[in-house]
Amino acid sequence: MPKFKVGLAQISPALGDLESNLKIHLEYISQAKKAGLDLLVFPELSLTGYFLKDLNASVALPRGDKKILGPLKTASRDLDLVVGFVEEDERHRFFIATAYLAGEEIKHLHRKVYLPTYGMFSDGRFFSPGDGFSTFPTKFG
Repeated sequence: MPKFKVGLAQISPALGDLESNLKIHLEYISQAKKAGLDLLVFPELSLTGYFLKDLNASVALPRGDKKILGPLKTASRDLDLVVGFVEEDERHRFFIATAYLAGEEIKHLHRKVYLPTYGMFSDGRFFSPGDGFSTFPTKFG
């Protein structure tokens, strides 16, 4: 297996501001490309911020979103990306989702399975749990 360079984007997204957070993502992606990275990983809910509570409906993206996910798909032409967001499914359920983007498309979508409901975390009150784990092929394996 060939070696590859991975970057971890430590960002502080603005709560509920998709457009602002998209700009942050695109800036980090530009820096990552200049640094010769092969894969850039953003945090959970990187496009929305974390403690959304009842804002989840207003920031949720359908899988076919073009306004926010579109520019990230385009950016994945030369650099694989992992981004986090709130996904809304066809039944209008909300999930904490992570997408693996490569070659200008979503190669894999994972919905968070184990939602915490203790202390300051209330994910289980506002989101539906995913239903499993699966592997998927990438150019790295």
